[in-house]
Amino acid sequence: MLRSIFVLTLTLGGFLAGCGGMPEEGDATGLEELRSRDDATPDGEVFQSVVTFSHTGVTVSYNPDNDLFTVRDTANDGRHAFVDIINHNTGSNLKCWNRQGVNTVESCFRNYPNNPLLSVRACTSPNDNPVNFSCGAWRNIQSLAPAPEPK
Repeated sequence: MLRSIFVLTLTLGGFLAGCGGMPEEGDATGLEELRSRDDATPDGEVFQSVVTFSHTGVTVSYNPDNDLFTVRDTANDGRHAFVDIINHNTGSNLKCWNRQGVNTVESCFRNYPNNPLLSVRACTSPNDNPVNFSCGAWRNIQSLAPAPEPK
């Protein structure tokens, strides 16, 4: 009985202290949230880290500070590299293509309104019509762009 009370106390104490909220190691969902830095400037700007993810033949980076996607073709396979982007706030599905070949980089600026929830994945395709495409897992990114200054 005493052991049960001790385990119950530890369990409840862990929940109350916020423990147990981390995903289990080996979580196969393929979705990862962007971790924002705890840095804040005196004027309240929030900064986030650049998110980088890969799939066979492509590496993609997203900079939430300026909504810049960078697509690098990493394989000499004749395929085009691209990032597939879903903006859950608007429902739009856009792509940023790199058609230049191996060891090249293409960048796409997107001007998202504040705090979009994006799902992104790195992909390759044999042509501009992503029918026979190959993609990595979807990743969710909650961008925390600062709100515009009041007028």
